[in-house]
Amino acid sequence: MDERRIAADALVSLDRYPLFDDMRRASIIGEARQALTARGAAILPGFLRPNAIEEMAAEAEALLSVAHRRDRMLGAYAASPEPWMAADHPMRRTSPYRMQVAATDQMDAGGPTLALYQWDPLLNLVRDILDLPVLHRVVDPLMRCNFTYLTDGDEHGWHFDGNDFVVSLLLQSAEQGGAFEFAPDIRNDHDENFDGVRAIMDGKPGLTRHLAVEPGTLALFRGRHALHRVTRVAGKRPRIITLFSFDERQDTDWGPAAQRRVFGRSAGEAPVP
Repeated sequence: MDERRIAADALVSLDRYPLFDDMRRASIIGEARQALTARGAAILPGFLRPNAIEEMAAEAEALLSVAHRRDRMLGAYAASPEPWMAADHPMRRTSPYRMQVAATDQMDAGGPTLALYQWDPLLNLVRDILDLPVLHRVVDPLMRCNFTYLTDGDEHGWHFDGNDFVVSLLLQSAEQGGAFEFAPDIRNDHDENFDGVRAIMDGKPGLTRHLAVEPGTLALFRGRHALHRVTRVAGKRPRIITLFSFDERQDTDWGPAAQRRVFGRSAGEAPVP
C-alpha cells in the first residue's frame, strides 16, 4: 500500500462508506444511482472525516488571496441566441457569475485534496455510481481539480453545464446564502423547453429544488439538462467547494482557451488574481 493510498484512506469516512466491503459498497452505489435517476443528484453526506474537512478547507483558504476573480454577467447557455429571439428570451438573459477560483497547479502536490483526487477508490466509486464502463482522471494541468470560492456578495447565476456530470465536495458553508438550487430535466436533447426555463428565471415558485448539503458531502450532479445556480452569499465566511474533473475519454485536456476563460491564464503562465 503506497503513501498516497494511506493518506486518502485517512480522509474518507470508511466506517460510514465501507468502499472495500463489496456488499456494502454495492448498496451505496445502488442508492446513489436511484437518487441520480429520481432527482438528478446524489449526495453522500459525511464522506469526509471531520479532520479531513478541516485540512482541506485550510488548504483552500490559504489560496484564497491568490485565487483568480471572475466577475461577469453570463447567459445560461453555451450557444448564442438566434436573431429572432426577443430581448427577454431565456437565451438572451444573463445573471451574475461572481466567484474566485484556484487552479490545480496552485494546490499542494502533497496535500489532501490532490491525494483524494488521485485515489483510485474514489475514481471507481464515481464511475460505478454513474454506471459507466470506464472513467479517467482529466490531465488538464489547471482544470483537473480546483477550489471555487463564493465570498460576500458572490453568486453563481443560472446555467446549464456543458459536461454530463459534476463531482464536488463542499468544504465550507457560507454564513448566509450559498444554496444550490436546480430544476432537474427542465430540458432534454429534443426540447429546450424555453417556457419552463423562462418561468424559473422569472421566479415562479415550486419549479426548483434545493440540494441541502453539509461540509464533507460528496455530490454527483447531472447538469446538462438541469438549470441550476448557487444563490448569493453573505457574511465573512466564504463558501468553498472543490471540483474533481473526470471524463470518459482518456487524456482530456481542455486547452488554453478554456483555461483562460476560467482562470484568466493558460498553463505555464503566472496566476492572475
